Amino acid sequence: MLRVSSCVLFFVTILFFASCGSTKRVVYFVNDTPPDSNVTFQEIVPHTEAIIQPNDIVAINIASTSFLPDDRPNQVFLEGGLATDEGGVANGKNSFLVDSSGFIDYPRIGKIQMGGLTVPQAKEKLVAKLKDYLKQPVVEVRIVNYRITMLGEVGSPGILNAPNHKITIIDALAKSGGIPISGRKDNVLIIRETNGRREFAHIDLNSRNVFNSPYYYLHQNDIVYVEPSRLRKQEGNEFLRFYLPTITSMLGLAVTAYALVQISNR
Repeated sequence: MLRVSSCVLFFVTILFFASCGSTKRVVYFVNDTPPDSNVTFQEIVPHTEAIIQPNDIVAINIASTSFLPDDRPNQVFLEGGLATDEGGVANGKNSFLVDSSGFIDYPRIGKIQMGGLTVPQAKEKLVAKLKDYLKQPVVEVRIVNYRITMLGEVGSPGILNAPNHKITIIDALAKSGGIPISGRKDNVLIIRETNGRREFAHIDLNSRNVFNSPYYYLHQNDIVYVEPSRLRKQEGNEFLRFYLPTITSMLGLAVTAYALVQISNR
């Protein structure tokens, strides 16, 4: 009978420590040192400019002193492009798809290479080209489909748009409803495509070093995957969900029955 009781205690102990272990992984920016009143400082990693890539959609808006009411020929610069909104869905004008070779087809000018350029570089290139057609052109360029895909154990998985071309892993998680207790903060996977290759990086949100990570600032088309915690995996484990409670109940009944028999034999 001692063996039966030991088995029950063993199972209970395993479940207890499993829950404790999973709780540790749900705390952001854990510091192992005791708290004190001193202020610590950390160098801020500068945000790098977004780089236009093939299959991006760039919105191009132009202003110029040439755009007078009677200057209809120059209106062609305001009428071209795809029809897109902030999420890349059709409903407006002046947006252009970057083809697989990195070019856009711009009115009057023709093919212009945009792939591999930062947004400021793309602006400078367009201004230089438009000076042959317009007086004092002012150009605004945005990547319309600058988006991040959020998957796994987050509040609201889905696609996030960043119109200002700047979003951190913290921003993305906040917009997605955060990481619940069922998700691991110590092993967040970021998948990134750069220069024809795919990178798989893991960051630990339990550590303050995440702010120095090259993956703290997300890039367009990044995929963020939050792994389920051990507790969540246990919920998906058929043995733990269905068989372990039954076995534990049977062991408990066996212990109770044995105790009753021992009492009745006295």
